[in-house]
Amino acid sequence: MKRRAVIGLIVAFTIVGVFLVPNYFYLVSFPDSIGLPVGQSQSFSFNIHLPVKARLLTGPRVKLNETWLTEKPTEIHLGHPLTLKTAEIGQSEVELLLFGFPCRRILVEAKERDIVVPGGHAVGVLLASRGIIVVGYDNTITTDGSYHPAQDAGILPGDLLLEANGSPLLKVADLIQAVKNAGSRQTTLVLKLQRGMGVRTVELDPVRTRQGPYRIGLYVRDGANGVGTLSFYDPSRGCFGALGHVVSDSDTGTPLVIRSGSIVKALISNVNIGVRGQPGEKIGVFQPGEGYLGRIVANTEFGIFGVLHEPLENPYHREGIPVALASEVYSGPATMYTVLERDEIEGFQVEIERIIGYNPTDKGLVLKITDERLLERAGGIIQGMSGSPIIQDNRLVGIVTHVFVNDPSRGFGILAEWMLEKSKCISKGAA
Repeated sequence: MKRRAVIGLIVAFTIVGVFLVPNYFYLVSFPDSIGLPVGQSQSFSFNIHLPVKARLLTGPRVKLNETWLTEKPTEIHLGHPLTLKTAEIGQSEVELLLFGFPCRRILVEAKERDIVVPGGHAVGVLLASRGIIVVGYDNTITTDGSYHPAQDAGILPGDLLLEANGSPLLKVADLIQAVKNAGSRQTTLVLKLQRGMGVRTVELDPVRTRQGPYRIGLYVRDGANGVGTLSFYDPSRGCFGALGHVVSDSDTGTPLVIRSGSIVKALISNVNIGVRGQPGEKIGVFQPGEGYLGRIVANTEFGIFGVLHEPLENPYHREGIPVALASEVYSGPATMYTVLERDEIEGFQVEIERIIGYNPTDKGLVLKITDERLLERAGGIIQGMSGSPIIQDNRLVGIVTHVFVNDPSRGFGILAEWMLEKSKCISKGAA
């Protein structure tokens, strides 16, 4: 009897594990927030077979299928498509209950559609870092041998040097002068640096090299330049977004903390075709100070954002188009705009293969290039194409962000709604 009871329990727990656990984790992975056009409805398919109820905690009315939610829990069937509708502009908080116990809260935001002008323009990106970036070590050779003052002091690649003996470091020349002053005076050099979110100070003594100058044994830089693609212009705020991903230092991979920046017009002079294992690249020509387009105010995980000097125009969408909400984007054909020659924006056919969840990330879409013209001329997605807008049903749905190194015909994108929301937060301090 005991053996049968044990076997029965094992079978019961197995059934529960196989049936309930996957459904439970699918339920708790339900998006934290859902945006909807006010007065319109959207359908979602979750395929969850659990006794789930929902209730409205705060905010304007929300309708699930044919029922307006109230404070009293209402049973919902997530095994069938779920239709969500809002009544008025505002944020509502909905709570899901499993077996009568709260398990998930969702923010439902009803809002008017945003209208933006899609980009596709090739731009030169010029960024000045907030401090001096340490990118590596230099083996300092002196008359007495080899020394590593900075390395011995604990300075690491990726560190951001902020001050030298109390004076701010804005350019590499500032650090060179500080090292020279400390060395010639035989005084200790005190450097203030940022590592991650922390700030610390280190002390070291510059050494004289065989060539004469004083050094501390570091390779450094004070910014980054490159070619990218403008993603959109928001005429209501005068703001722009570009790239769709953070700009990192090319040697250390550390996100660049910027002091200032600008975008300028760029001409694409050549394209290096991407092949498996080796991403291609746009070769762009631009001159700092010429063809000024706008000021960069933020370098974020969703791209660079700033203010344009004058309104942006797109030859394919001169009046602007709506931004699709994440819930409206679907797998299927779309058009990507980018520049492959000089400053001519062209449209190319792509396929949105998959939407990866509904929570913000710069890898929220999987894309495949289907346009034979683009595959022939570039091999697929290449460096410098980051920021290229993706249009579906005459709505801005996404932005190209990354290429699959082992398959340049495919890559990732960010949902346009997420990038636009980030730009709204940035624009509040961009005036």
